[in-house]
Amino acid sequence: MKSAILAATVLALMLALSSEATARRGVAIQNYDNVPIVRADNAVLTSARVRQAIVGAIQRGKWVILEDAPGRISATYSIRNKHSLTVEIRYSETQFSVVYQGSSNLNYAQGATGPIIHPAYNEQVKALVDAINASLQRA
Repeated sequence: MKSAILAATVLALMLALSSEATARRGVAIQNYDNVPIVRADNAVLTSARVRQAIVGAIQRGKWVILEDAPGRISATYSIRNKHSLTVEIRYSETQFSVVYQGSSNLNYAQGATGPIIHPAYNEQVKALVDAINASLQRA
């Protein structure tokens, strides 16, 4: 009986530790380079309208703009006031890019094939890119 309880305890501990390690395993950083701005109505936006659409998406997503220069915006996002990520958004009338600029407490490291980070980084950046694309459709 004691050996069965011990075996079950060891198994539960192993499962708990392995799932914790899996949850924190780093993934490759996903940058979005030169995403084309394609509207359903084929309208071409000015750089000012592209900027306005991007700023709207940033603000709706609870990101904070750190720097705003022509063709370039730096924005940061905080997760539970414990983790943060910062991206650079470069844009023109025809395309935009969202690239890693920095992070805090997201396990950034240099992996064998390039930089890796906590999966939450890619999730938040993908949500931002989707919001930018949606905002550009409305601009």
